[in-house]
Amino acid sequence: MRKNLTPRYIIIALVLIWAVYALIPTFQYQSLSEDEMDSLKVKGELADIEAGALRQGLDLKGGIYIVLEVDLPALLDNLASSKDQRFENTLTEIKSDLADRSDLEFFTHFKQKADERGLRLLRYYHELGSNDEEILIGLRDQADDAVNRVLEILRNRVDQFGVSEPTIQKQGNRRIIVELAGIQDSERARDLLQSTALLEFFIVKDPAVVNDFLLQIDKVLQGNEDLAEVTEVSPDKDEDDSERLSEKPEEETPVSEDKAISVSELFGEEDTESDGGDSVTVDERLFEDRPFSSLLRNLGNDVGVPEKNVYAVKKILELDEVKAKLRNINGVFLFGDKSLSAQVQEGSAETFYRLFLLERDPEITGGVVEEASATIGQQASTVSGQPIVILDMNTDGSRKWAMVTGSNVGRRVAIVLDKKVHMAPTIQEKISGGGTRIEGFANMNEAKDIAIVLRAGALPAPVNIIEERVVGPSLGADSVRQGTSSVLIGLGLVLVFMLVYYKMSGLIANFALVWNLALILAVLAALKATLTLPGIAALILTVGMSIDANVIIFERIREEIRKGKTSRAAIDAGYSRALTTIIDANITTVIAALVLYQFGTGPIRGFATVLFWGIAISMFTAVFVTRTIFNSFAAKSGPGKLSI
Repeated sequence: MRKNLTPRYIIIALVLIWAVYALIPTFQYQSLSEDEMDSLKVKGELADIEAGALRQGLDLKGGIYIVLEVDLPALLDNLASSKDQRFENTLTEIKSDLADRSDLEFFTHFKQKADERGLRLLRYYHELGSNDEEILIGLRDQADDAVNRVLEILRNRVDQFGVSEPTIQKQGNRRIIVELAGIQDSERARDLLQSTALLEFFIVKDPAVVNDFLLQIDKVLQGNEDLAEVTEVSPDKDEDDSERLSEKPEEETPVSEDKAISVSELFGEEDTESDGGDSVTVDERLFEDRPFSSLLRNLGNDVGVPEKNVYAVKKILELDEVKAKLRNINGVFLFGDKSLSAQVQEGSAETFYRLFLLERDPEITGGVVEEASATIGQQASTVSGQPIVILDMNTDGSRKWAMVTGSNVGRRVAIVLDKKVHMAPTIQEKISGGGTRIEGFANMNEAKDIAIVLRAGALPAPVNIIEERVVGPSLGADSVRQGTSSVLIGLGLVLVFMLVYYKMSGLIANFALVWNLALILAVLAALKATLTLPGIAALILTVGMSIDANVIIFERIREEIRKGKTSRAAIDAGYSRALTTIIDANITTVIAALVLYQFGTGPIRGFATVLFWGIAISMFTAVFVTRTIFNSFAAKSGPGKLSI
């Protein structure tokens, strides 16, 4: 019997080990103090712990909840090629109707009002189609595109808050929900979310200038009081180091001899009372002579910063001496917007961010961009059949762009959105007429995404905040405290009842119940789900539903024992007969949870997620785990009386 149960115990043990492993980051994160968080942030380890920890929703952590609405009447007004008083009056009336009734489908209502007032859509939107049906399709596409552009702007903007995993999602066809957990500055959030994203074009500094400036920063970190411009470098060592940062490797990033050092050592400071645990990864070959350069890695034509070193590099670039030197060379450092993985050792990869040294002032800004569209290259060249982005500018932008590209052939131009570099292509020739082509995309979806980014320099229509709620941290902490108390009280009462009423069998059910809660939290952490107040309510509901399955099974077993069956036979019959009832009851609840998840939003989805996994896991613990334990007891005790 024991041999037959061995596979079951192996499965139970593996699931338990996985649950503990999945919950470790949550326990670590919840136990950290503010100082410890800052210390881990310096070492680049806080993000890893946050990524694995169970996330708390806005109602638990506190923060800001904002609902934005794209002004579609204003968008239609901007798209119209011609206008008259009747057209403008219609849009004004539609706007008033939308304010009174948020459930109106905008374009259906627009078409209805246009028919009532005798408006011929072809007169105002002849560029979008030859009949009303085609024009409405075109207007819907323009509206969807406008909302997608706003979403891209917001995703770039919220990064400035330092919010981990913010919630930004569409609601309907013109609204956007933004949840910034842990943020309390509502005025700054409003200004940032409603402002227009900034698109800029910078010329990238030459590699020689970059290497020379890195030497200057190295001198700053060495504590050299003479901060004059470095004009000479050692022909042996420094020239080799320059080549390391400028030469493009054939296949992969060169292997670096990395070691961990303290931040105090990096900045040339005396040892403090700290424990010395704060550290970054440096290249040991460069650290003594070039402490800043040792934080960086060669990424072909670019300078790369390992993810763990980003915080320390930003801190160095904020030094007054470094800022002064940047002003002297009229430069500015900006990071790339995407991380990339590069091979650093055999069988080992590391995550990097590109770091660019650019001219301080942009050559042109996104205000001159009229259109950016993704398409397939048609010319008989290397881009034929490949996804590209076509960029069109207005008259002023065309003139400036021709001057910039004509005087910087062979140099790179950085396309920057919200102070992050999206790409830095090389200028091949002078571009006249305001049109240019961006290539090198992995697929069409990537090209479309970049086109949205490029068009995001100017909002296509105003965005209004129609709802705003600020949840204070004290209120969120109170919700956590009350929610935790309710779970513990409910759990305690159930545990006592089961132990008193079902004796030793109740102890088995209690073990399964506690394990059931741990597994639910582990699954939520693994899925990177967010626990909200409704989620805690679902967790409490799961406590009752989980124990309900055990009650059904135990009562069946009691009935079989009263019929005179042995413990082993009563257990087998009890589980077999109760299984159908348990499955029927749980399937109906699962269906309800799936419907709530499909059609619900925000907290409702959180409730449905916890409820679904609670039911699934309770089936596993009630039917698989407890039966395995019962079978073990029956095998050991023989035909004796079962404590139930």
